[in-house]
Amino acid sequence: MNIVLASSSKFRRQALDLLEIDYEVIPSEIDEKSIRDNDPKMLARKLAEAKSKDVGKRLKGDNLVIAGDLFILFRGTIYEKPGTEEEAIEMLNAFSGNQLEIISGVSVFDTGSNDLESALGHTEIVFRNISKKEIERYVSDYPVLELAGAFEKEGVLKFSEEVHGDLSFLTGLPLNKLIQLLQNNGFRFLE
Repeated sequence: MNIVLASSSKFRRQALDLLEIDYEVIPSEIDEKSIRDNDPKMLARKLAEAKSKDVGKRLKGDNLVIAGDLFILFRGTIYEKPGTEEEAIEMLNAFSGNQLEIISGVSVFDTGSNDLESALGHTEIVFRNISKKEIERYVSDYPVLELAGAFEKEGVLKFSEEVHGDLSFLTGLPLNKLIQLLQNNGFRFLE
């Protein structure tokens, strides 16, 4: 059985590398903006499922296609990747001194059986007060336009005061949920 990652994200590749899984990368081609839902958890699930099915429908044979999605929820608004560095600065300024949530979805599509399973990870982060200078330096030093909410694991380490919940979001996928989904679909680790 082949494992396929439906993403070219370096963070998601690092997640599978951490699990010591052999896999192939075939990025999804869906238009993420065409999939919307007012419920943030449903949105994360729908996006992950759409990505895994998009890639899975193009494959032959038995494959497990892994896809994920992650975004920030702050004051009832979903924050995805910023479009510009200015927008990234605005996001980080808004998060400064406040609590936000990270919603991460993962799905596994079995191309042999057409079974689709998905799961969600949830984390709450309290950011400390961040200076304008720190934010500007971070935005100039990190690929913020590739990051939901304009930050990643180094940003969490630099800016958080408290973190509660599933820490595996730091890899771009809720790893504990992914392991369970893969095992549910017959994948065995290190055999």
